[in-house]
Amino acid sequence: MPTKTIHQETIQRPSLPARGFSREALESLSARRNEPAWMLENRYQGWRDYQELEPPLWRRTDIKALDWGQLIPFAPDQAAVSDLQALPPKLHDALSVYGRRAGLLIQRDSAPVYMDLADELRAQGVLWTDMSTAVLEYPELVQDYFMTEAVPASTDKYTALHAAFWSGGTFLYVPEGLSIELPFVSVLWQEMPELAVFPHTLLVVGARSEVTLVSELLSMGCEACPNTYHGGVTELYVGAGAQVRYVNAQDLGRHVYDLRSQTALLDRDSHLDWLSVTLGGRVSRSSQHSVLRGPGGEAYVTGLYLPDGKQHIAMDTLQDHVAGNCLSDLLYQGALLGKSRSVYEGTIRAWPGAQKTNAYQSNRNLLLSKRARADSIPQLEIEANDLRCTHGATVSHVDQDQVFYLMSRGIPRPDAVRLIVEGFFQPSLDRLPPSLEGLKERLTGAIATKLRG
Repeated sequence: MPTKTIHQETIQRPSLPARGFSREALESLSARRNEPAWMLENRYQGWRDYQELEPPLWRRTDIKALDWGQLIPFAPDQAAVSDLQALPPKLHDALSVYGRRAGLLIQRDSAPVYMDLADELRAQGVLWTDMSTAVLEYPELVQDYFMTEAVPASTDKYTALHAAFWSGGTFLYVPEGLSIELPFVSVLWQEMPELAVFPHTLLVVGARSEVTLVSELLSMGCEACPNTYHGGVTELYVGAGAQVRYVNAQDLGRHVYDLRSQTALLDRDSHLDWLSVTLGGRVSRSSQHSVLRGPGGEAYVTGLYLPDGKQHIAMDTLQDHVAGNCLSDLLYQGALLGKSRSVYEGTIRAWPGAQKTNAYQSNRNLLLSKRARADSIPQLEIEANDLRCTHGATVSHVDQDQVFYLMSRGIPRPDAVRLIVEGFFQPSLDRLPPSLEGLKERLTGAIATKLRG
């Protein structure tokens, strides 16, 4: 992309659309992206579904304070950047931990501003770009996977709105039999107040391939900014015998309502390591569904969350065993400060043909304040008779005996609590591969920063 000066960007930037969501806004968005007719029809269908569907019934999560009519439905294009040093400090700091990488994609308010891809991977048929470009350059491939199986537009009212107004996002296609050691890194920087962003992540990995994708959601922290919305969808297609590592880290400002729908479809003998980190947002609710539809599939799902203040974090996980002889292992860990609240709802489902299933689910919560609250609701839905499915949940306060022991060795109380919390999260962080050691260190630092208040 060519780099524009600030003066040029000011002149060429299109005007903002009217607030609120409408068919006219949808058409304007599609026209600005020069989209083909089939994608415009997809948007129309999403809009029809949105109008017909009622909001989902969430017993413990309330987003009524969000005024949908005040949101800006999409952002204008952004000027490209050639020097990463020119990016905001928080964004630059986030990128500095990755070192060598297979590819990098940066978007500001869902508009791409920077992208690179290793030449040797491009020559091997790897496709790596933003979703809007993918629609124009790889239409047949996108049509096959975009909101067809993993997260259909009709899943609920908010995924339907995403289907109508998606903008930006990440597209990664890896052909069969390709092993890529270095990670792909995609970063969305959410900047404009009162904006609704709907980034879409689509990962398609061919049989016997190996890849790591890191997707980060970032914005400046802001207590008094107007409400902003993030409504992302992630679809992961893991081919037969493929090995995929996917990391999704969210550190959005306190003015952001964050609703995410994420589904992975695993084919025969495939392997998925999936880590989801939630640190920010005013209200954040995510669904993380793993569908093991081919025998021999394995899914290791990890969640880490650290709310403080009045943050509300809700998580819905599903380990969906459709085929037999599959394994799923889920570990969700959270430490809560201030008046924050977490709600975890997890389901292991085994269909009639899912014999020899081996599934485990664990949710562990550590309360760091008497005013914090954690709800844990594990469930089993079993229709097979030859399997092993277990689950467990804990909610506890910091062990004062451990704090006293550390303090008796000369460690101040705040540092003692920090060490205990870091140790509590270690099982989740240890699931990161060596190629993401820098990210592990940054997450450890982010935990320490939150604990210091």
